Amino acid sequence: MDLSAFSDREWTVHEVISEGRKVVARYSGWATYRGGLLDIPSENQRVRETGILIYRIEGGKVEAIWSETSDLQVVMQLGAFPVPER
Repeated sequence: MDLSAFSDREWTVHEVISEGRKVVARYSGWATYRGGLLDIPSENQRVRETGILIYRIEGGKVEAIWSETSDLQVVMQLGAFPVPER
């Protein structure tokens, strides 16, 4: 997400798994939305994001990163899309 649109970030890394040349990290966090993302108005909402990052390490350096994030859920928390009923 756009870093300028969120402040007061708090992140927790839940687990890190390393095997061979790959490292996987699962995380979640909270941030305050300040506006500027997809023209969604801000009401200083606190939103939660979750994600998984996969790093490929070559020669002691990160050569590639893949990520899976909950961006749609964040936008839904901001009221831009309806939340489906269960």
